[in-house]
Amino acid sequence: MIIYNNTGKILLDIPVNDDSYRFRAIMQAKKIELHYSLPGHVEVPTGSYIEFQGERYTLWYPENFEKKGTRIFDYKVIFGGNEEILKKYKYKLLTEKPYKLKFPMTAKPALFLKLLVENLNLYDSGWTVGNCIEATEKLLSFNHENCWTVLGRLAQEFNTEFEVVNKTIHLGKLEKFKDNPVALSYGKGNGFVPGVGRTNLGDNLPVEILYVQGGREEYRLLLLWQPNLVTPEVTNFGI
Repeated sequence: MIIYNNTGKILLDIPVNDDSYRFRAIMQAKKIELHYSLPGHVEVPTGSYIEFQGERYTLWYPENFEKKGTRIFDYKVIFGGNEEILKKYKYKLLTEKPYKLKFPMTAKPALFLKLLVENLNLYDSGWTVGNCIEATEKLLSFNHENCWTVLGRLAQEFNTEFEVVNKTIHLGKLEKFKDNPVALSYGKGNGFVPGVGRTNLGDNLPVEILYVQGGREEYRLLLLWQPNLVTPEVTNFGI
């Protein structure tokens, strides 16, 4: 794995341990966690980045390292996606200065998303609006919220999902691998991964026949029409 510093120069070109991984989930921030060891300490400054499958992951927070011996340094470095940039900047109304952090706004999803991108481009560059759903206007109020929180609110208010790809923000239902779906089937060797299994919970067998036993006396017809019915034995078994 090649790690670049914030100017684009190669800082490290190293093999990483097998417990390194990438995390991706719908409407969550992406990250890559690298685990590696070095014979000496090499500082990886914030702003350093890696590139993986066409996307850039940046070191937003200082790395963790542990000295195991005089020549063994274990590192855990977490590179995050561009979603972290949305957490840095507030969602503001930009129609006039000074910009408003607390304001109501009635708009369609596209206008809310356009304003979010404009807020990001005030301090960063290259942000664009991607696919966006069509929906009726809604009145939303904002109060000192960052762009990441607002993006989650928009997805919730309009009952949809969002995705950040590089610096393009999409607001709408997500479909993955539609043209090349994952084939699954029953049978040995056709599961997800080795180790998936099934275990019984206790020694009880599933219920096959359920027997219901009523009381020895019937309630009077008048009682059946009462809005609340409490039996004399309620103190024994609860309600």
